[in-house]
Amino acid sequence: MFAATCKHWRSAVSPFYPAWLTPVLLNTVDVGTACIRYYSPYYHKNFEVFRTLQTPNAKLCCANGRRLTLCQLADMELTVVDADLVTGDVYDLYSLERTSFAFVVYSSSKRMFGIGVIGALQIARAIESDDGGWYGWEFSEFKYPDGPKLDVSPKTNPVLHHGLLYLLGVDGRLAVYDDNRLEEGFQVLDMPKGFGFECDDYYLFESDEGELMALLMGRRGPPVHVVKLNEQRMEWEKVESLEGRTLFTGTLTTTMVKTTVKWMQDKIFTPRLYNWPETILVDLVDREGEVAFVPISTAAAQHGGARGTTIWNCGLGPQEASEFWETMKVDYSIWVNFRN
Repeated sequence: MFAATCKHWRSAVSPFYPAWLTPVLLNTVDVGTACIRYYSPYYHKNFEVFRTLQTPNAKLCCANGRRLTLCQLADMELTVVDADLVTGDVYDLYSLERTSFAFVVYSSSKRMFGIGVIGALQIARAIESDDGGWYGWEFSEFKYPDGPKLDVSPKTNPVLHHGLLYLLGVDGRLAVYDDNRLEEGFQVLDMPKGFGFECDDYYLFESDEGELMALLMGRRGPPVHVVKLNEQRMEWEKVESLEGRTLFTGTLTTTMVKTTVKWMQDKIFTPRLYNWPETILVDLVDREGEVAFVPISTAAAQHGGARGTTIWNCGLGPQEASEFWETMKVDYSIWVNFRN
């Protein structure tokens, strides 16, 4: 079925499921003690990988392609962990003796940033070494909270945009960090001021076209708004259409992608299920950069997409903003995009 779209798997004998067709939802009870599951909204199946990452008492922080970042607490000591989801390799960063982080984000430029928001905004940076390890944390200067305040949204990670790191406040304002000026830390901007909407959850992300955007969601689902930052006027502008793209949100990673799957276009997906899906035991395999779930049992059948009827999704039109009634929230989860 996928020979035309997944060239490196054409000669595969066993059934397989391309992991990169759409973002998948990594979910598990405990990263270090339970098997990892990946929920596919396209197939409406859980693909369970028996291997664990050996990171007990860990908290999911961010996902960037096949790389996952976690904070692990062991013997009252907090360590930031960088893991490769395909190989299972785990790299510890130096333990945090001075502080803990509310957010951690990984940059494709081999940098990782930890952000503290209690009392005052503070940022630390770690740089990846050539052998896959990490150098020690470098901290910005600590500033007492006598400057501009920012009530940070607790549900959204900071976002790298045009080389700068942005942090979202619940009032629509932004804080920005320039990595060339580590000692200065975050600078709170006066603008933009407000979204113009009352919502409960706020998710900051960069679009597939490099625009800084945010999704605003009510407590039970509606209302749902998508806004885009007009960087010339520094104002949030309402987006009326996703223009065929798909938005995966509701976790510390929010991502927008283009897809050829018609029923997923112009939709917003968030990790709430109407019924628990079938689980297939698999290996997560990389063949020349293309990642797929390969069932351990060759008897596993391959089927087409589930047409999005079992995970909560909506469009931007008011008639499409259904509520969260009778759904199960996948609490300990994060979207992973293996297409990167």
